[in-house]
Amino acid sequence: MRVTNKMMLNNYLNNLNNNLKSMDEIQTQISKEKKINRLSDDPVGLITVMQCRTKLYKTEQYKKNIDNGLTWLTQTETSAASLNEVIQMAYEIAIEVSSDTVSTEDKAAAAELIAQLRDEIVDIGNSQSSDKYVFSGYNVKKAPFEADGSGNILYNGLDLTNDLDPDLIAEDEMSITYEIGYETTMDISIAGTKLFGMGDDNIYTVLDNFYNSLKSDADAQTLNGYIDKLLDNQSNVLSIEAKVGGMTNRLELLKNRYEDNTLSYTELQSKVEDVDLAEAVMNYEMAENVYTAALKIGADIVQLSLIDFLN
Repeated sequence: MRVTNKMMLNNYLNNLNNNLKSMDEIQTQISKEKKINRLSDDPVGLITVMQCRTKLYKTEQYKKNIDNGLTWLTQTETSAASLNEVIQMAYEIAIEVSSDTVSTEDKAAAAELIAQLRDEIVDIGNSQSSDKYVFSGYNVKKAPFEADGSGNILYNGLDLTNDLDPDLIAEDEMSITYEIGYETTMDISIAGTKLFGMGDDNIYTVLDNFYNSLKSDADAQTLNGYIDKLLDNQSNVLSIEAKVGGMTNRLELLKNRYEDNTLSYTELQSKVEDVDLAEAVMNYEMAENVYTAALKIGADIVQLSLIDFLN
């Protein structure tokens, strides 16, 4: 096949353009610090990058849910611990006054202490995490517990002593749920009915009856009856603390696992997508040298013609 001057010139220009294209691609990678800037750069690698981004996005959302859940559980645990302290103090008072040697004046003084503890647990039951009430079930914007002034305690407007009320029973099953993984949810909140208990032996009613008994100078046997009721309530609160502790441990384990996954996905994405600047600069210099050499050779190719030869 006869090679003409025009063929040589066209090949030269095509190769020169390819060299410029290589330099442009490398320069784009350096400026953006990414190896993949368009689909044609690496279709398989781009799929991997998109999968990593999706997993990282979902993982970050799960981590946010877990952080919110941990904040909620921390306040729940703090409130339950405070309630346990109140019950312990009431229990110690019950032990002290359950004797026939205790005077009426001492019982009256103890009654004032119990009144303070009784009122304190209402504040504990209305604890908040940020601007949401922790023990209110779904109704997180309104304080769940309210004493009506007649010795009755209301939970979301319902009489807490009426443990046969279907509406109150329904409230007992309400819990805030967080999505903590793919198709995995977890009940985070504890209903106030579980914390205080329902029926005549709920902690508020027990303390209120204890207060009234002390004020009326009840005998030692009557006062002694409150000891077991206080212990039962304390046992209930301790079981809630244990449950909250278990949920907290689970969320912390999940959070650690998601942090490991985030690191793994980030490293994989970086390996596929991010450019090695030192290597890219070296490749650019090599491409530049090739382009410069091509220009020098091209100067000779362009001059080669029959007229130049005859001259």
